Amino acid sequence: MESRRNMMRELLLESLRELMIRNVFEKITIKQICDRAGVIRATFYNYYEDKYDCLNAIVYHDLAREALEDIGEPMHMDRITRLLETVEENRDFYRMAYNVTGQNSFDDMVSGNIALVFMEVFRRYRDPSVFPKYSDEMLADYYSQSFGFVIKQFALRRDPVLTPVQAAQMTETLMRNSFVSFLKK
Repeated sequence: MESRRNMMRELLLESLRELMIRNVFEKITIKQICDRAGVIRATFYNYYEDKYDCLNAIVYHDLAREALEDIGEPMHMDRITRLLETVEENRDFYRMAYNVTGQNSFDDMVSGNIALVFMEVFRRYRDPSVFPKYSDEMLADYYSQSFGFVIKQFALRRDPVLTPVQAAQMTETLMRNSFVSFLKK
């Protein structure tokens, strides 16, 4: 039964993802999502509150789910590379999704889902004696905003200059260094 629920969830997610490649998000209706998925409207509401909730679920699926299921090492290069490969594979969707702004912005969905991963990393691996006055929540928000910026820049490039591996290496470099590391001595 649970696998059927998961399959239905995924079907609705993919329906919205496909519609967004060709349509402006604001003009997509729940009916269109359901018609594409071959289900009735009531089925949609068994899984999602609205289309923003469904869009957020796509972000969770792409950027947070796998990382949360397997946090063996904190933000390992392979995990960052896989995440960026997912963005690259779905670049047309991400380009359209970044046009969703305002109260339920796509930027906020991306950073919010990445923050879940950082929170779990800090919960498991943070040394409480290092900068104890900064909360895990504040640090997760800071790093998720920064990593969200990298994802957005990576997704929106028309001629990808960076491969997912190069973008992951850049991300790791930025995370391992502070602002002053980039200044002249």
